[in-house]
Amino acid sequence: MMVMMVMVLLDFITDVWMLLAPSGVSMESVDMRHTLRWRPLQAPCSTTILYFVQFQGEFEQMVLNGSWVDAPECQQIPHTHCDLTFDLGSDSDYNLHVRAQCGSQLSAWSQLGRPFNRRDTVLTVPEMTVTAAGDALHVLFGQFPLTAVVSVTVWKSDNELQAAVYTVPAEQKALHIAALQEGAQYCVRAQTVLGSQLHSNSTKAHCVSIIGTGVQRARTHAFLLPYF
Repeated sequence: MMVMMVMVLLDFITDVWMLLAPSGVSMESVDMRHTLRWRPLQAPCSTTILYFVQFQGEFEQMVLNGSWVDAPECQQIPHTHCDLTFDLGSDSDYNLHVRAQCGSQLSAWSQLGRPFNRRDTVLTVPEMTVTAAGDALHVLFGQFPLTAVVSVTVWKSDNELQAAVYTVPAEQKALHIAALQEGAQYCVRAQTVLGSQLHSNSTKAHCVSIIGTGVQRARTHAFLLPYF
C-alpha cells in the first residue's frame, strides 16, 4: 500500500512539473527602466500559457531566510516580459526568476543567469533642443530618469577653456542662460549623469549665435547624435 502511494505521488509530481521551463531569461535596463524578458514557451497547450515572475533582494536573502517576492504586476501574465522598474527600488543585487503555467501544469523556475543591480542600467544620450533668442540661450531636454541629472557644458566657441557647467534635475528639464554677448557664438554639450560613476555619452557639441535683443527671430537646433 505504501509503495502504491509513493508511486502515485511520483506520478503526480511528474505530471505537475512536466511543462518545460522558460528559456532565454535576460534583463534589459535602459535609463533606469528595468524589463525582464524571456522566450515564449514552445509547448502544446490547450489554453493560454501564463507566466509568473518573482524577485529576491538582499533583504529577502539576509532577513527573510531566502524567501522570494511575487512581482505584483507579473503574475499569470500572457506576455513574455515584465516591467520591474518599481519593484527593484534599491541599489542592491536582485535574483530574478520566471516560470510558466499551462492549465494545471507548472514549469520549474528559470533564473536570470546572474544577480541584477540597477546601477548596471545603460544611460542614453539626452534628447536636447537648443534655441538662441535675444541675448539668451534656451536649452530643453526630453525625458530622462527621475534620479538622474543632466550636466550641461556651455562655452563661447573661441574659448572652450572657459566653459561653464550647469546641472539640470529631472523635474526642471530646461536651462535658461541670459545676458550673453550679442554676436558671439556659444556652444552647448550635455550628458546624463546618475551618481558619481554612471553617465551617458555626450551629445554632439552644437553652436548657435546670439542674435541680440533687437531681433525677433530664433534659431533652433535639435539633435540626438552622441559625441565621443
